Amino acid sequence: MSQREFDIVMFGATGFTGKLVAEYLASRKPARWAIAGRNKEKLEALGFGVPILIADAHDRESLDDVARRTKVVCTTVGPYSKYGSDLVGACATAGTHYCDLTGEPHWMREMIDTHHGHAKQTGARIVHTCGFDSIPSDLGTWATQQEFKARFGRYASKVSAFFGETSGGLSGGTAASAFEIADAMKNAEVRRILRNPHALDPEPNGPHPKGDERLVGWDPFLKMFFVPFFMAATNGPVVRRGHALAGYPWGEEFVYREVMSTPGNPRGAMMAAGITAGLAGLSAAMKRPRIRRLLQKRAPQPGEGPSPEKRERGHWKVRFVAEDGADKLLYIVADPHGDPGYKSTAKMLGESALCLAYDPLESPGGVQTPSVAMDGALLARLRNAGLIFQPR
Repeated sequence: MSQREFDIVMFGATGFTGKLVAEYLASRKPARWAIAGRNKEKLEALGFGVPILIADAHDRESLDDVARRTKVVCTTVGPYSKYGSDLVGACATAGTHYCDLTGEPHWMREMIDTHHGHAKQTGARIVHTCGFDSIPSDLGTWATQQEFKARFGRYASKVSAFFGETSGGLSGGTAASAFEIADAMKNAEVRRILRNPHALDPEPNGPHPKGDERLVGWDPFLKMFFVPFFMAATNGPVVRRGHALAGYPWGEEFVYREVMSTPGNPRGAMMAAGITAGLAGLSAAMKRPRIRRLLQKRAPQPGEGPSPEKRERGHWKVRFVAEDGADKLLYIVADPHGDPGYKSTAKMLGESALCLAYDPLESPGGVQTPSVAMDGALLARLRNAGLIFQPR
């Protein structure tokens, strides 16, 4: 690794999200970094003044060349099930660390089955979901458990994540990934993976503890209503994989649940009813090809996204409730200065790349989660970047 030409290569810097991540990296001034993509002219027009590597997501030879020249590849080129597989393979083979923003569990399962063993041998840390999917859930649960143990002398047997106040926008790349997952669900095996809360576990079909299936209701501890959260199908399996890879430190019966909260007043009750009905309607619509195509035409297109002003005004907050017997703990993870999908995600992915490149991590190679690969080192970086991780 120390002999490689670059510390970080940012792949996909001309895309909407990729440019934000590249700008964030530039602000952090890595010692040796480069940008990579298909179009040299577009990459030069970004004006970062760093080396440019030409590579195509479907040209394995060009991806092998990129992977061999750097310690870390950071990529925003999605949908990853269409454009990410060869890059993961190149990094696993070269022993190069890798981080991305995927929210596609069926593709992550494929990468685990194909590359986890090889990456363990080469030492490559393959770390998916290094943005709003799924760092708040994965690292937030890990941090909550550390605080619970420090306070009560043991880990909690259950953690519930309540995603709350959020403001942000949608980009074309995110919309494309959502429609790609909807299309993939025509496949019975994909549907089976997406419906399995332990789909990313080392043994996805093995015996598992019965989860908390309450997705709509009232939480007496927070005094808030809660409803289903659309990202739980990605985030939950990531949290459970991280726990399994760590050797089940919280106990083999540990339960994780993820929902969305609304205020505990009449307005919050109406919000809860509206969100639940809206999610049900959207789910039904996405199952109908004709309606899905109409929605796709109306959604933001690749390269489009929220304005700088909207990204700056954005924010998000997650409340973690950890419990074991009569003992309970409230832990907050939030970013008050950045929308979840773009400004805040750029921080999270950028700091993940920097952490993999520069911090003395002790985790092994393999297809890891952010908490397993980077744990306290990434937590410290994100706090320094302005994110909140603190008990209440």
